[in-house]
Amino acid sequence: MDMKYINSFFVKIFIFLTFLFARTFMGLSYYGIRLGEILIGSSALVLLIYTSIIPLITKKYFLNNKRLNYLLIILYSSFFVINIFEGVSLINPSVYKASTYIWSFGALVFGYNFISKIDFKIFNHDIILSFVGLFIIYVYSTRGISENLQNVFLNYTDKFEYPKGSDLLLAFIFVFYIFLQYKKYSRNSLFILTFFAALYAPLFLVKSRSGFFSLVIFILLIFPKFKKTDFKIDLKLSLSFVLGIIIFLLSTSWVVSRDISIDEDIDQELKFAITSRYSTINDNRYEEEVLKLKLFYFEDGRIFSTDGNLNWRMQIWQDIFHDMNKANILFEGYGFSILIPAMDSDQRGGEDSQNVNVHNYFMHILSRGGFLHLFIIWGIYYLLYKNFKIINETSDYAIIVLPLIFNSFFDPSMENAHYSIILYFLLGFALKKYIILKEGK
Repeated sequence: MDMKYINSFFVKIFIFLTFLFARTFMGLSYYGIRLGEILIGSSALVLLIYTSIIPLITKKYFLNNKRLNYLLIILYSSFFVINIFEGVSLINPSVYKASTYIWSFGALVFGYNFISKIDFKIFNHDIILSFVGLFIIYVYSTRGISENLQNVFLNYTDKFEYPKGSDLLLAFIFVFYIFLQYKKYSRNSLFILTFFAALYAPLFLVKSRSGFFSLVIFILLIFPKFKKTDFKIDLKLSLSFVLGIIIFLLSTSWVVSRDISIDEDIDQELKFAITSRYSTINDNRYEEEVLKLKLFYFEDGRIFSTDGNLNWRMQIWQDIFHDMNKANILFEGYGFSILIPAMDSDQRGGEDSQNVNVHNYFMHILSRGGFLHLFIIWGIYYLLYKNFKIINETSDYAIIVLPLIFNSFFDPSMENAHYSIILYFLLGFALKKYIILKEGK
């Protein structure tokens, strides 16, 4: 068997297992080092090599973008400066866990450089298998497995957890971005997208509302692409939408009948509680006459929401900003070695009291690296956009980035190793899609 085919096969298997088992798969350990840590460490290593060492030797810049190269160097150099200045040990794993938003950019190298070097290919049978994989992920997420089998997994990993809404979203967008590119947004590809969107939508609605809205954003962004093909409303298209509705109803019936874990971090009794950091009116008359009438409302200079889970997040974000402003650290942030003070509360630890995430990608960056890192990250995304603009594929950039980043505004997904790694891997892949997809035909 061709070695190039074997390399492609193992990459595809690794990605599928990441989608299927997510955090459980990332928790597999080898001599005490988890797979997720190995992934981030590898990403960090190639980031350092491709932005510092290779340009120094060859004068060739990462993604042929000198500004992007310099921004990435400034980003991780400031990380080292901040930790050295604060006397933090650079061999402490926790500081790298708190700064995954820096190191995961190395996955661009995997998607742009390494994949083409191993002659990664997408074949017709890969497309079929990817849909089989999406169906397996759906069944696994809704039906679950026995407790005995869960214990078998726990013999090899540090935590058993079903895929979260963010994991399902990542798998869905990854598969359909490649599939639609491969099929050039044909009418038949629209039918398949309709069927799987109908299948997954009820699961998103139950597990993660932000995941559902992100799915809607993805579909809205790709829909104009179909108009560039032979798009016309006929009997076949009408029947496909009717079948989609039937699949949606059947999926809804199946999902609501299952005991599916919801991606939330607070108990129901905390629905209208704010936190120990701030108290507000919470009598029955106030809830009935005011709260139910307004999704958002202001009181004493703060913004609240009648949605308990959204409100829980909003109070964290406001506390972080107010605390940082009061301490005059908005520019440099808290650093990477301490628990963010706003998270030092029993009501913010989640049901297992282990949560330390602020559930917002940009707020996490602000809290750790301040506006310094936040502006750099924004600059990196802008320069990546410029790379896509050069090849006239800015719509591809939006299709990948907007829904996945939107989801991270309400979820700690970008703090997970696999989510950010695969996002940047897919971006790197998209910049090389014409070579990879053409050769795989």
